[in-house]
Amino acid sequence: MGRTLIKNAILVTMDRATSDLKTGDILLINDRIAEVAAHIKADDAEVIDATGMAASPGFVDTHRHVWQTQLRGVSANWSLFQYLAEMRTMYSVCYDPNDAYLGNYVGALEAINAGVTTLVDHSHLQISEEHSDALVKGLVDARIRGIFCYGVYRNPKYTPGQEIDAASIVMDIAGPIEDFHKQNALRVRERFFPANDSLLRFGIASSEFFTFPSIEPVLEELAWSRTLEPARITFHAAIGLNEDVSIISRLSKAGALGDDLLLSHGNCLTDDDLALIAREGGWLSTTPDTELQMAATFPVLERVVRSGRAPSLGVDIVSNFSGDMFAQMRLMLQAIRFRRNEQDHKGTLPSSLRFPAAKMLEYATLGGATCVGLENDIGSLTPGKKADLVLTRLSSINMAPVRDPVAALVFYANANDVDSVWIDGVARKRGGQLLGEQWPGVERRIQASRSAIDERFARIDSDAMRRAWAPMWGLKEVPV
Repeated sequence: MGRTLIKNAILVTMDRATSDLKTGDILLINDRIAEVAAHIKADDAEVIDATGMAASPGFVDTHRHVWQTQLRGVSANWSLFQYLAEMRTMYSVCYDPNDAYLGNYVGALEAINAGVTTLVDHSHLQISEEHSDALVKGLVDARIRGIFCYGVYRNPKYTPGQEIDAASIVMDIAGPIEDFHKQNALRVRERFFPANDSLLRFGIASSEFFTFPSIEPVLEELAWSRTLEPARITFHAAIGLNEDVSIISRLSKAGALGDDLLLSHGNCLTDDDLALIAREGGWLSTTPDTELQMAATFPVLERVVRSGRAPSLGVDIVSNFSGDMFAQMRLMLQAIRFRRNEQDHKGTLPSSLRFPAAKMLEYATLGGATCVGLENDIGSLTPGKKADLVLTRLSSINMAPVRDPVAALVFYANANDVDSVWIDGVARKRGGQLLGEQWPGVERRIQASRSAIDERFARIDSDAMRRAWAPMWGLKEVPV
């Protein structure tokens, strides 16, 4: 904290007021951006020479299951059914509170290392009070901005090694919220988020509404969630999996839409649904990697743009994908371009592209900020906003000699190119290295945690678990 003067940066501010500045200086005072200009003098400030670096706002990831950090690569070849059966009902019960802490702590560090300064943690690992406290503490200790969304998902009540009883394991996941979750969510809210205005805010991650037989329990759960005044209520929506995709129209009829809702995915939402959301409230998070792998329909982001609503991007599952936004931006951009070329040209040679790279960078920063209700505080390098910003080196072998800094960030950069990160005016990465706890010690702890989780997982009869879950999703043959 104090006064920091960033000199000679290549500016990618995402602010139209400074869009004509190609290079310039940024003055940080305490937790705020005080000035952005071609030349700034501040004799009493720490001076950082950002020559050859792009200065941009921190990325905002609006949908991530941070606890899955120890499971990198396990779902690389999974279908959505395999993910639901194995991740949500097998791997989840293999975590003890220490594992939960490390998953969130190291997962948040991974995000910061890649220039993500704000994330929405859809945290459906609320197995016990100890797990919940550890998950919150992991994010707090990492000092990342975000929303901890307490998940009311009905986690299986068994331990690895027990015999699989399909009737008890495949519980009524569409039933009322468990009393444990009602009491524990309130406890977490009061203990860690009494004012809900700090760096990390409280939210709710709802049940899987696509499993509910009617709208009434959905409305009851949303009404209960709103008694806790969460910063956001997030839920998986309209993925196209055995679900009634008319939930938006029914929420509208009940007067239950609102800007406190953050829907993840939404691939199967109709244009009429998106118009209702734009008119009555609600936001969308698109996660290109998971949706292109596991969903049966195309990501909704471009249709959200056409509805007049700000879209956003998320990483989703770090058990399958890297925790950076660079990959999500380029994958979504190129998928949209392919779809447009396919639809508009029908086999003829495209003569131009109509979706610029700069828009995707906007959605990964200011768009995300808007979707989490912080557009007046973060998302652009604007004087008066919070000092959440990133310096990205343009001199690496994969970057030099890039002419366009936007192209550099969208198409060429990776986490190793991120030189410096500030969150709320506090430096979290400098000179390419995270500040604070040294990585070798953290790496040993996360490796040991992964080994313990794997050992517990090996005790589970995974074939029996898949057979128990297959009928629920209408599957006659169980994937192996």
